[in-house]
Amino acid sequence: VKVPRGEQILNWGVNVMRLHADRKSILEVEFIDEEGTGLGPTLEFFALVAGEFQRADLAMWLSDDSEVSVGQDMGGGEKAPGYYVLRAGGLFPAPLPQDSAVCSRVSGMFYVLGVFLAKTLQDSRLVDLPLSPAFLKLLCGGEVSGCVRESSTIVTMYSPELLEDVMTSSLLSVVSEESEEQSTYRDVPWWQGLLELEDLELVDPGRGGVLTKLQGLVTKKSQIMSDEALDDDTKAEMINSLELDGCPVEDLGLTFQYSPSSAVYGYQTVDIKPGCGEEAVTIHNLEEYIDRSLDWVFVRGVRQQLDALRQGFNTVFPLDKLGAFTPNEVRTMLCGDQDPVFTREEIMKYTEPKLGYSKESPGFLRFVNVLVEMTGSERKAFLQFTTGCSSLPPGGLANLHPRLTVVRKIDAGDGSFPSVNTCVHYLKLPDYSSEEVLRERLLAATNEKGFHLN
Repeated sequence: VKVPRGEQILNWGVNVMRLHADRKSILEVEFIDEEGTGLGPTLEFFALVAGEFQRADLAMWLSDDSEVSVGQDMGGGEKAPGYYVLRAGGLFPAPLPQDSAVCSRVSGMFYVLGVFLAKTLQDSRLVDLPLSPAFLKLLCGGEVSGCVRESSTIVTMYSPELLEDVMTSSLLSVVSEESEEQSTYRDVPWWQGLLELEDLELVDPGRGGVLTKLQGLVTKKSQIMSDEALDDDTKAEMINSLELDGCPVEDLGLTFQYSPSSAVYGYQTVDIKPGCGEEAVTIHNLEEYIDRSLDWVFVRGVRQQLDALRQGFNTVFPLDKLGAFTPNEVRTMLCGDQDPVFTREEIMKYTEPKLGYSKESPGFLRFVNVLVEMTGSERKAFLQFTTGCSSLPPGGLANLHPRLTVVRKIDAGDGSFPSVNTCVHYLKLPDYSSEEVLRERLLAATNEKGFHLN
């Protein structure tokens, strides 16, 4: 498959995923007007599409407009702060009103994401996609954990309106033909019971932290109620005196409404207690408020999105196949080592100097020294440059195949740049006069976009 590099890479990624969803053959991608073929361009294509899925304007993920972020380069060039969703706890679907146009459009994107994740696993690719542990728990535990999920089958309708205003023409072709049936849902979602308050603390620390403190009051209230040594009047007095950080629950101004943390979702509030959104939260209905908040974030507000994700994934192979793995194992299979570290011993043992270099060559030893001193972002950029993927496979350099090979670039001096053949992890490195020059030229080369350096 040949695709153009540029701002429309997600359009092309969507079309490619749609075309190859039910094909068992390995997907290989080339970039138009570039010389590279095979594994390297294919891995970069997967990496670029993974980066596009993290865009904040897609409204797919929990994000916070108040968070201070920095510019980020996901492979398509430096983007302004806030362009991508960057969360310490990882990516998790944002809850949306299920009858909204935004939710319909976002559900279409989750369908494509399901195909993309399954193809990543099927073709043994690695992508730098920081999915949250809670999201990974859904992927590997939703089919085998907890609740009755066999009672019925999901049938979901996707119409051309599904992706209105986002990636219009090419995205529409992805979902408009998926089904002509009306949407039907099971009474019990396939992921029911998998996520708890602790998961919310990770994916939405602000909201999760407040609910955790409120849960502490619920626990104290329960202890008071179960204390047989207290009479009813004393229990009532003690319960009414419970406070959160010195403030009674009634004075917190909470109601049975959910306010999103970003304007990108297109709504200001939603009633988490149907018809009773304005009801005040008190110490006496606090349990209901916590339960309904979790139900909105983890069930009712993400139902279409997660059903669409599952349907897209199942187009490639059944999602329940991931039930044999833990969330960490699924992360490793999808993303490899997202924080690669090179030790001198590993580089010397698992990197092969050839054709002008040996393990004793001063030029190769300078290269080893530069690699060891790289920062985390520089290591990821180096791997992207040399292998087409910014992550290492499980086990690190020891399991990188083919092994990274370093050869001397002939007729090249301090003014030349390194070049690569990513398909075979083949680095052509000039014999630079110093580590400083080597570092400068190597980092400059890693910032080059496309397969033009030879």
